[in-house]
Amino acid sequence: MDEAKEEDDRKPKLTVEEQIEHLKSKGVAFELCDEKEAARILSEQDHYFRLAAYRVLFPKRIGGAHDGEYAGLDFGHLVDLAGIDQELRGFLLPLTLDVESAAKTKLVERITEDPGEDGYSVFADYLAHLNHADRNRRKGEISRLENDAYLGPLVARYPIDEMPAWVFLELSSFGAFADFYLFCADRWEDISMKDEHYLLRRVNSLRNGAAHSSAMINGLGVGSNLPSGRTTEMVSAALDKLGVPRRLRRARLRNPRILQMTSLAFAYSHFVPQQKQGMASRRLESLENKAKAHAEWYRRNNALIASYRFLAMVFGAWIAQNEQSA
Repeated sequence: MDEAKEEDDRKPKLTVEEQIEHLKSKGVAFELCDEKEAARILSEQDHYFRLAAYRVLFPKRIGGAHDGEYAGLDFGHLVDLAGIDQELRGFLLPLTLDVESAAKTKLVERITEDPGEDGYSVFADYLAHLNHADRNRRKGEISRLENDAYLGPLVARYPIDEMPAWVFLELSSFGAFADFYLFCADRWEDISMKDEHYLLRRVNSLRNGAAHSSAMINGLGVGSNLPSGRTTEMVSAALDKLGVPRRLRRARLRNPRILQMTSLAFAYSHFVPQQKQGMASRRLESLENKAKAHAEWYRRNNALIASYRFLAMVFGAWIAQNEQSA
């Protein structure tokens, strides 16, 4: 690409005042949140790039003097949605950690109870089945923990070629654990474990997004060009049990973020024992209160409302009810 053209394509840096004027030029109103308060928020609370991400949830006008401008979008909507998103991440992340811990515990128990496994050979065979690049990647991930204040002593005590599976699971990333889980499923010819592996993959992707404070709900009410991936048999069967029509299921789960969140809701109910589910239902209630605080602002945003109702249904069914029955 020509260097001059590349520079022309770059968006200019804007001051806070210029950011507000730019939003106004795009049809964003400042009635729910006036310009003075907006300037304070942009300066002290949340930056422009993050708040502007939620614009995609609102339609643009087509034709006429205001062609291309956002319809019915106020700066207050952006601030409110950013707050809901923060609450959502705070709700989702602990669930993903609970699922990871419970699934690792389940796998260790399976290895421990299997008379044909000694806990060492299964991990050695896992390393052996990896191609050269993947094997070096796994070894590199572990060796980089040598100076870790928490995990370094484990790495020092157990050379990777003599490491039992339960130590590897203490050292492994969520992604590496999911890969090992699939290896064990194939080793034991366990079809249900293979399905669980896909669940864990979805949960891992969601964990990464929540842990890195990625904007999440800006992709819930819009279409996506990204593939959503397969819906596990377990999730499909559970949605059938809830009475969710297949047409609705296909429509909602076509969105990769909704698929990941739905998978997490089911994985939580599937892996985490009820006595360990703790505060999840109360965190869900807090999230629902935050989402409903200004619900009237979004009553015409059909896509966003439809996504919210679907997710509220699955989390309510697979988390809140489970805790109430514990």
